[in-house]
Amino acid sequence: MPRGEYLLEVRAEEIPARMLEPAVKHLVSRTFEELMAVGLAPKEVEAGYTPRRLVLMLRGVPDKEEDRREREVGPPARVAWKDGEPTKALKGFAKRCGVEPEALERIETDKGEYVAATLDIPGRPTPEVLGGLIPKVLREISWAKQMRWGTGEGPWVRPVHGIVSVFGGEIAPFRLFDLEAGDTTVGHPVLSPRPFQVDSIKGYLEGLGERHIEVRPEARKTVLGDSLRARAEELGGTLVEDDELLDKLTAICEIPGIMAGSFAEGFLELPREVLIASLKDHQSALTVESSTGELLPCFLTVMDRPDDPENRVRSGNEWVVTARLEDARFFYGEDKKVKLAERVKDLESLTFHEKLGSYADKAARIAELAELLCGALGWDDEIPAAQEAATLLKADLTSAMVGEFPSLQGVIGGIYAREEGYPEEVWQAIYDQYLPTSIDDRVPRGRIGKVVSLADRIDTLVGIFGLSLIPTGSRDPFGLRRAAQGVVRIALEGEMPLDLDLVAAKAARLYGDRLQRSGEEILDTLRPFVYDRIRYLLGHLGYAYDEIEAALAVGGDDLPDLKARVDALHQVREEETFLSVVLAAKRIVNIVKDQPEHSLKPEALVEPAEKALYEAHTRLRGEIEETAEARDYETALAKVGEFAEVLDRFFVEVLVMDENERLRHNRIALLQAIHRVLTRIARLTEMVVERKKEGS
Repeated sequence: MPRGEYLLEVRAEEIPARMLEPAVKHLVSRTFEELMAVGLAPKEVEAGYTPRRLVLMLRGVPDKEEDRREREVGPPARVAWKDGEPTKALKGFAKRCGVEPEALERIETDKGEYVAATLDIPGRPTPEVLGGLIPKVLREISWAKQMRWGTGEGPWVRPVHGIVSVFGGEIAPFRLFDLEAGDTTVGHPVLSPRPFQVDSIKGYLEGLGERHIEVRPEARKTVLGDSLRARAEELGGTLVEDDELLDKLTAICEIPGIMAGSFAEGFLELPREVLIASLKDHQSALTVESSTGELLPCFLTVMDRPDDPENRVRSGNEWVVTARLEDARFFYGEDKKVKLAERVKDLESLTFHEKLGSYADKAARIAELAELLCGALGWDDEIPAAQEAATLLKADLTSAMVGEFPSLQGVIGGIYAREEGYPEEVWQAIYDQYLPTSIDDRVPRGRIGKVVSLADRIDTLVGIFGLSLIPTGSRDPFGLRRAAQGVVRIALEGEMPLDLDLVAAKAARLYGDRLQRSGEEILDTLRPFVYDRIRYLLGHLGYAYDEIEAALAVGGDDLPDLKARVDALHQVREEETFLSVVLAAKRIVNIVKDQPEHSLKPEALVEPAEKALYEAHTRLRGEIEETAEARDYETALAKVGEFAEVLDRFFVEVLVMDENERLRHNRIALLQAIHRVLTRIARLTEMVVERKKEGS
């Protein structure tokens, strides 16, 4: 193994797929942090996993800690000697430090004079450091469930059968769960159990490769995805992509083989979404569609072996799939006996939150908020449809299909509404109500869909914040970050110029006396929470943090307007004239920030430079206001740039803080007026800029 390489492999019985990635992330981050703390940070860190092993690969790790010099403080000087002779306290301290009493020194501290020793401490070899560090990090992994085995080893997620710990080609020894770390591993316990010795990361990966195992999940995912797509083509169709399920399939098999199965064509009468959900939720199977987008009567999944020569795996999977699809067909048929409108009354017995009432209460609030939103947007014609969609929005929560397939919430309600003949904008609003679920997901279709989805999320945010159940750290049991992110994306992409404070205040009033906090208190905590989502989303779109902060500083409720102002700053920030104005704006703020408001008297302007600045202000103020009102912010900021020359001249030729009080106050008033114009679109002082050097 090349110098500086470290390989760790922990082999265990099968670990649940959902626990593998978090465990590896913990292993990587904690090991890196601990090594960095002692000056042994690796240059490269790579990790991997299969259901039976966790793997850590480090490159560029120093051979040993650096030697260091430390000062050890001992007893006070007054007790270190008695009658000029060293006391027991001094001798004990010297012995502990490994030096003679004569080598000790006196030092002054905040508590007085003390005895101290300067020690040269040699750095520990890296294998010694790893031997103490790795067992601790492995024990610290937080598993959802743990167990003990054998004579009481553990607790850990599953029994551990072997550990490889090799640094620079040699074993880096430690003991964990009554096992000694070594340099020998094995392949698949059934298909390729032959052991082999590990002397390098390259040799380890090649040895597993010869046994058909790839521990790097992204590489395994790529191979598996390509194999699934190729098999779908062999079946005469195209794979229905599902990245989330592909991640799961990558994690559940060490040597994944493709298993293709089929089901009766009669099941294709079920809605496409029901078929896909049933196969995914119950059998971790992907579906295949024809060139026209219709599902084919077949499915694909993985098995922990490369082939199935006697078709036993296929037969078992097909038997289970048939039973599950029969269940789905039964639930679908039973659901259709009850109209969505008839289900609404059942929401009264379904609790949204014990302190916030039932889902029937929530549906009523959503309907009122939808009406407010439509009115605020000038969409009065959409109010009846929005209220109808809001009333039916949660009705499918009482259906058998959602009870069996929670992932179909909203979707199946939309399907039932479509089949019952509701208008397209209504059934689509129900179908899309939980979108977007991620930063890359689409937003709801149509005006009605966007309005009811916004109303639903704002109702949830206000209600939960009103109970002071605000997310902290990584804990967010009510999905409030996702809800706030959805609000921001829908308003932005739907170009919905809303006063979110107004809507949130209305939502708080609709809760009546159920909330523990006032509407004002809720807004004070909800506003920065939503602003954080705005920052995240605009940053994801490629805007710089200072552009976002500058625009947010003068208002962020109207999100399409905010994005337009951020974009304008992004477009003009490199222009030299705009750069000069930004630097001047910072200077203006430093002058006026502690000053009371003064009245500007044009007749009191005496210097040519201040008269020129006033004339520019008189001319540009209206032009900037006019273009800003038209939301032509890029042009408005270009107009702001026209202040550059007169501002530069003003600060060179005019003494603002003149001894003459009348002149001083009038010049401050002029700068205050300029400042108001400059902050019409953004607080320019938030921009991080430097004046370009000559010739650059």
